[in-house]
Amino acid sequence: MYERILHPTDGSTGSAHVTLQAIDLAEQYGATVHGVNVVDSDVSALLGSDSDTLEQQGKNAVKSVENMAKAHGVEVETEVLNGDPAETILDYAEEIDADIIVSGTHGRSGVKRQLLGSVAERLVRHASMPVMTVQLPETDVTVENSEQAKTIASEALEEQGYDAEITSVSRQLTVWVLDAETEDGTLLVYLDPETQRTSIID
Repeated sequence: MYERILHPTDGSTGSAHVTLQAIDLAEQYGATVHGVNVVDSDVSALLGSDSDTLEQQGKNAVKSVENMAKAHGVEVETEVLNGDPAETILDYAEEIDADIIVSGTHGRSGVKRQLLGSVAERLVRHASMPVMTVQLPETDVTVENSEQAKTIASEALEEQGYDAEITSVSRQLTVWVLDAETEDGTLLVYLDPETQRTSIID
């Protein structure tokens, strides 16, 4: 159903959640995620940023998409473009023959949120393909509590063929750490709170 998923991003707080929605679709359909950031020079003055700063932010934003997609084994391509965000995204969608656009939209007030919401609204109105909008949360963390971490780690262990029970869960600065018991001993599971990538050490 989907082969090419276009995911515009500006790297805003909470955008990891939107990226994961695009990645989830890509995993379901074996699709490629196309992460794109559009540098709008007209907005730089409004936000108090120069174009070089915005371009670097764009590179960082699509790099985050690339890292998350690769962590989930999803094919990914990224671009940083210049122009009017909505128009450029729509043109790029046509260029790559995108099957769907997965875009974040603002949840609260603020200049950046209003701009993002305006872009998402224009995409919905004018895109020739389906547009999925995802409300941006207030954080990039996608694994927010120990129960969620335990569930994800348990699923990862099962997928890797381990018959194991999680015995402890703790949150360190940048990672969840879980202990799991098997008949043969103890396993250590590291879980990235943003990408949800797990590493199992026996």
